Amino acid sequence: SHHLAVHVMGTSLMARLLRSTVGALNTSSHSQLETSNFACLPRPRSMGRQRYVGSCLPLVVLVLLCLAQVYTHRLRRAIAAFYFPKREKSRVLYFYNKLLRQRQIFVRRQRKLVAQRAQQHPGLGPSLREWCCQRWPRLRRWMRRSCTVCGTPGTPQDRVCPAPGCGASYCRPCW
Repeated sequence: SHHLAVHVMGTSLMARLLRSTVGALNTSSHSQLETSNFACLPRPRSMGRQRYVGSCLPLVVLVLLCLAQVYTHRLRRAIAAFYFPKREKSRVLYFYNKLLRQRQIFVRRQRKLVAQRAQQHPGLGPSLREWCCQRWPRLRRWMRRSCTVCGTPGTPQDRVCPAPGCGASYCRPCW
């Protein structure tokens, strides 16, 4: 049994905000947990499959704890932004610039990878297949294709390069 009581005094904006958010914690509840080994025992066919609500309780508690953690971190950032707006602005700009740098590095790396794959001399098999596909375009639908950038197997949503004679396919994220 646990008892938690939070009292926030004052009339400021932050006090009202804390009262409204922490007020949900000042509730009481009673939970009863029963355990059995019935789920582990073999079941006769006539019973069928049954759901056990008691086995979902730890999962629900875990999800609620994760949400509480995320909410407290967001509340912390909101309070910091309220009292220190310049510092929060510089923090947000730093993370935004970091994200842009990471995207640029990813694009450069993928371009370099595609250029290296294009410069590699294909063996007899791939060049023969490409020649057959160029000669008879209907053969392309039975060929196994993969993304030029990441190499994932082809899907119907893949895009083909519109340049004539290229025929390189790209998955949706790489396109």
